[in-house]
Amino acid sequence: SSVGITRAENREELQNALQEAYRYDSRALVEQGIDAREIEVAVLGNDDVRTTLPGEIVKEEAFYDYNAKYIDNTIQMAIPANIPEEVMQKARDYAKSAYTMLGGSGLSRIDFFLTNKNELFLNEL
Repeated sequence: SSVGITRAENREELQNALQEAYRYDSRALVEQGIDAREIEVAVLGNDDVRTTLPGEIVKEEAFYDYNAKYIDNTIQMAIPANIPEEVMQKARDYAKSAYTMLGGSGLSRIDFFLTNKNELFLNEL
């Protein structure tokens, strides 16, 4: 997870980021960056789908890359996340819906971005 992912702030950084991505695959995806907190929800089940309370990845670095995830060990988890109750419930509902629509089974983690306007964006499953 996060292998070959880089944040670019200008054209030169984008070119370097694409070169890095192409080290791992012949295709690359470029997305608009957003300033947001990282929220995750665990989902468990087959017919009876259950979700956990959302947790938040609390990080010192602005970008949560491979190094931040697996090398630095400076990441903290806030469980449950310090977010409004209605956002917490919405994250759980969205996670359950995504899991169900994609035919999930067993255990999965659904990751979201949460903006300062309390908008949730599905990041990855």
